[in-house]
Amino acid sequence: VAVITLYFLSRVSTAEYEENPYIDASQERAVRKGVYIAGFSFLGLIILGFCAWLILLKPVPQHDSKDPVWIFNHGSIGNEDVQGIPYWIWRVLPKIFPEHLPGNQDGYSALGFYWAAGAELPVGFTKKTLGVIPRVSFNCALCHQGSYRLEGQHKSTLVTAGAGNRVDPQKYQLFLIKAGQDPKFEAGRIMTEIKAIYDMPWWEEILYRFLLIPLTKNGLQGQSKTFAWMMDKPEWGIGRIDPFNPVKFNQLQLPVDQTIGNSDMMPLWAMNQVVNRKDKVYALHWDGLNTDLHEVVVAGGIGDGMTAVTYQRIAKRIERVTDFIRLQQPPRSPFKTDLPETDQYHVDAVRVDTGKTLYNKHCADCHDAGGSRYRTVIPVLEVNTDRHRLDMWTMAARDRYMNYESDQGNWNFKHWQHQDGYVAVELTGLWLRGPYLHNGSVPTLKDLLKPVSERPKAYCRESDTVDPVNGGFLTGAEGKPCDGFYFDTAAPGNGNGGHEYGVDLSDEDKAALLSYLKTL
Repeated sequence: VAVITLYFLSRVSTAEYEENPYIDASQERAVRKGVYIAGFSFLGLIILGFCAWLILLKPVPQHDSKDPVWIFNHGSIGNEDVQGIPYWIWRVLPKIFPEHLPGNQDGYSALGFYWAAGAELPVGFTKKTLGVIPRVSFNCALCHQGSYRLEGQHKSTLVTAGAGNRVDPQKYQLFLIKAGQDPKFEAGRIMTEIKAIYDMPWWEEILYRFLLIPLTKNGLQGQSKTFAWMMDKPEWGIGRIDPFNPVKFNQLQLPVDQTIGNSDMMPLWAMNQVVNRKDKVYALHWDGLNTDLHEVVVAGGIGDGMTAVTYQRIAKRIERVTDFIRLQQPPRSPFKTDLPETDQYHVDAVRVDTGKTLYNKHCADCHDAGGSRYRTVIPVLEVNTDRHRLDMWTMAARDRYMNYESDQGNWNFKHWQHQDGYVAVELTGLWLRGPYLHNGSVPTLKDLLKPVSERPKAYCRESDTVDPVNGGFLTGAEGKPCDGFYFDTAAPGNGNGGHEYGVDLSDEDKAALLSYLKTL
C-alpha cells in the first residue's frame, strides 16, 4: 500500500511540474523529497506494525487435543488478547507478592485452584502463544472445578466441571490488581525471579524488560478501575462468584448499581437431560435467565474476555466444551450400603430405601427429571430464599444482552429472559454440591432439613473433606479461627432463609431422607 501510494504521489508531483513551467528545479526536488519521506515513513510504519503483530499478536493455534477433559480444564476460550498475561510474569508473581495471597502463601494453590503434580498450570488456566510470547489466561474451569477428600485422606481428588467449592476467583482478581499497584512490580525485580527458573534468551529478555512488564503493569492497574464497583459490595468468598454484575457494568456498560449477585458456582454435569428436548424448555442458571445451553457457554466466554473475532477461531472448541458438559457425570457418591458398618461412609440400606420413598413424596416433583416442576422457575415468594441474586438480573440487563453488539458484530442472542424466582435443579452429585441453596448459606444437608431458626447463623467455609455425618463438607470447628471464608448469614446476599421443605418430618424420617440424599 505504501509503495503504491508513493508511486502515485510521485506521478502527481511530476505532472504538476510539467503543467506548471514556473516551478524551478529546486522546488521540484523539494516536493519530490517530501513525497519520498512521507511515503517511506508510511512504508516504515506499516512494516513496523506488521513486525509488532508477528512478534506480539499473531495467534498461534493451541495443539488440538482429543482429550475433552484437557480441553475443558486447559483449552483456550479466546480471551488471551484481552486477559492474557505473559507466562513468565504470571509464573513469578506469587513469589514476589505472597503478601497479597491468602495466608501469605507463595503459590496459586492458595486461591483453591487444583494444581496436579508436574502440571504446567493449575486447572482453569490456559496457555496460548500470541506472536512469540506465551500468555496465560483462564477458562470455564477456573470456576467449574471441584475437589473432595474423604476423612483421613490428605490429597484432594479433582472433580472436573464440578462446583468450585474451594476456588476464590475474586481473591485471584484482587491479587493481580494489588500486584500491579505494588512498587515491587518493576522490571529488575521481576527479571531476577524469572532468571532464577528460566534461562531466557537475550531477545526475549529485551521484550520482557522494556515492553511486556510495563504493559502488563499498566493493564493490571487498569483492572483496578474496571473492578472498582466490587470494593463496596460484600465479599464473594470461597466457592462463590458474582457472575453477571461484571458483565452488566463492563460489556453491557450499564450504570453501576447496588445489586448483589453472589452465588455458588454451579457444577456443569449431566446437562444432557435438560437440552435437546422437543417437548420441554428448561431454565438454566440459578435464576433461569437463559434456556439455551449454547448461549450460556458463549456468554460465559464473553464474560471472561472472548471477542467476536476470537470466537470465530475457536467456535468448534466451544461446541466441544458444550458437548462435554452435556455428557460429563459426577463421581459416584462414597456413601454406600455395602460398606462395613464401621466405615464412616456406610449408610443403612433400610434407611436409604425409606429415604427414597420420602424423597419421591416430598422432593421429586421439583428435583427429579420426571417431576412436573423440574428445571422450572419456582417463584421467590414461594421458595422464600435470599432474593439478592434474583434482583441483580434486571430487565435492562436482559434487554441489553438480547441486543448485545460488540465492535466486531452482533451476537444474535435469542434466549435471555427475566424471571422472578429460582430454578429447581437436579440433585445429581448432591454429595458434592455443598454448601447448599443458591448462595451457599446452608453448610450441610442435615442443616437444610432444619427450620430456618435452627440453621447455623455463621460457619467457616474452608474444607473439601466430605462430612460423613451431615452431608456436604466439613466446616471449621466452633471457636477455632477460620482460615477460609467466614460465612455470615446476616450479610446482604447471604441469607439462609427459605426452602423449608421436610422440616416438619420426624427425626427418624429426616435421618432416613438424609441417608438417601447422601447417596445421590
